[in-house]
Amino acid sequence: MIKVLLLFSFLFFGNLIAQDQAVADSTELIQNFSEEKLEKADFDTENIENYKADKAFDYLEKIEEDSWWTRLKRWVNLKWNAFLQWLFGDYQTNAFWNAVLTALPYVLLILVLGLITWLFIRLNPGNAVMTEPITGKVNLKKEEDIVKSADIYSLIDEAIRNQNYRLAVRYLYLKSLRLLDQKEHISYRFQKTNEDYINEIKENEIKNQFTKITRLYDFIWYGDFELSKERFEKVNREFTQMENNLKTGDNG
Repeated sequence: MIKVLLLFSFLFFGNLIAQDQAVADSTELIQNFSEEKLEKADFDTENIENYKADKAFDYLEKIEEDSWWTRLKRWVNLKWNAFLQWLFGDYQTNAFWNAVLTALPYVLLILVLGLITWLFIRLNPGNAVMTEPITGKVNLKKEEDIVKSADIYSLIDEAIRNQNYRLAVRYLYLKSLRLLDQKEHISYRFQKTNEDYINEIKENEIKNQFTKITRLYDFIWYGDFELSKERFEKVNREFTQMENNLKTGDNG
């Protein structure tokens, strides 16, 4: 029992003596440090500014402005992380697979956009919107053949019998172009526009009547406007007037 008491006393008083010695050493160190002559450090202000301007020493992260692109990326990341959490749970992948999984949603997004673009080009829906209706398209080579050599009168009669009055108006207009060309009021070329022919005509009466039938023709043919028999007869009278003006011009 006495030995235990002696051992306890030795450890207790020995610890006190060690603590006192440590305090004494620390006090002496502080006194020595305070007695030393300290000099103020002098920094080169110009060099500091140069370092601050050097991008290599700019360790601050640039804050990305919030835009539709950042919001989209944030949304994609949230959805993708939720999917991975559902798929793998708390499983931690290595650095390689982590990089692959991070880039995968953007790769899929690019593939989807590429597929949409390919389908858009393949199907080419823009043509159906931007071009004229199919029934109003004009084959210029066919138009040239009709004006120069076809029996337009037979074509007109056939279209009227079939009650295809729009087509009849087209043939009536081509017949007017043929007559104007024959009487040298215009020089017919299939690549010319109707406005070109209007500008070529010098005689005002013929020019005014041709302008009128041109407006009717554009509205009916290119506007895909269907005609009743009564309306066609009114339009046909304007083309008849065009022919009468040409005959009057020849007689004059």
